[in-house]
Amino acid sequence: MGKRIAMAAYTHYTTDARPRRAATALAARGDDVEFFALSEEGLPKHEVIEGVSLHRLASGRYRGGRAAHYIASYVAFFARVLVMLTSRHLRRRYDVVYIHTMPDFLVFAGAFVKLAGARLVLDVHDTMPELYQSKFNLESEHPLIRSLVLDEKWSCAFADQVICVNEPHRRLVVERGTDAGKVSVILNLPDPAIFGVPSRLVEKMPPRLVYHGTIAERLGLDLAVQAFAGLPPEYADCCFDIYGSGDFAEELTGLIRGLGLASRVRFGNQQFRVDALVGLLDGASVGVISNREDPATRYMLPVKLIEYAYLGIPVVAPRLPTIEHYFGDDAVAYFEPGDVAGMTAVLGELLGSPSRRDELREGAAEFCRRHDWATAKNDLYAAVDGSL
Repeated sequence: MGKRIAMAAYTHYTTDARPRRAATALAARGDDVEFFALSEEGLPKHEVIEGVSLHRLASGRYRGGRAAHYIASYVAFFARVLVMLTSRHLRRRYDVVYIHTMPDFLVFAGAFVKLAGARLVLDVHDTMPELYQSKFNLESEHPLIRSLVLDEKWSCAFADQVICVNEPHRRLVVERGTDAGKVSVILNLPDPAIFGVPSRLVEKMPPRLVYHGTIAERLGLDLAVQAFAGLPPEYADCCFDIYGSGDFAEELTGLIRGLGLASRVRFGNQQFRVDALVGLLDGASVGVISNREDPATRYMLPVKLIEYAYLGIPVVAPRLPTIEHYFGDDAVAYFEPGDVAGMTAVLGELLGSPSRRDELREGAAEFCRRHDWATAKNDLYAAVDGSL
């Protein structure tokens, strides 16, 4: 008999691959999964998606430049999840509560259910202290950052199992005091049910660069657009498609227009459904990762990079520690973080060399052979069942 599982995440369920993938996998093995997420305009409060009973709570997602507003929005969502988990547990008795961050303290919404005997799993998507350092330009000793480090430590201590998104991330969490024995790694790997078989996309002409995901300053889309603008005239027919939205969208739109690139850099500032992604990326020549180097990006293994690798799209990326931990020079075309001229040179080299693109495809395919969703899914089951 399957388990009764409650999941919660401060996110839009239909556009966030990691929590949706985990929920769907658990439902597919026969677990009764309820998911509590943010409301989405035009979508029902309650519906069943791929066997998951989704509850969209009346809580908006804040995107802006004020840390206090983020915290207030997190607290409001926390209160709603706390009430829902507690009240519904009294009627149906959950076996597991599975919390996706951010915020880390959302795990305490499962306090009553844990005390009543349920297992509590915390899936830490981001290093929240480093992310807030980056987003709000704060020093590591700032009171807010120090409080977030404590929040992470206490949240991980309260959970029965902690899941991190990559190995350097796991090491950081352990260094901060979490018991290494209860911390595991599950990478953000594509689900074949959505992405099909690896390396299935074929390049189309004219050449096309792609980026998909959050539009934030730390992710360097302004640098990528400037690098694209610097390509030599022989690539005048090349275009750059940017899919996603975020709090840097207005600045990015202004830059594109200011450089006279509106016809070649196509950016709609819109979110996309996970199951639409393969169609959006179809025929792409190069996938672009443009992260700046800062305390947060040093611990990021971009989901989009893994998805490009899976789909056989060659990637240009900054030489950052976590990316290098998993991908060698034979799998990613590297440039130095923040170096616009260097990014332009690497893009030009890659667009002009089919053999180099093939080399990167094969190198990235080796990563995909070592790290597959079928294995990671078993790790997910073990984390939920307490058998790791």
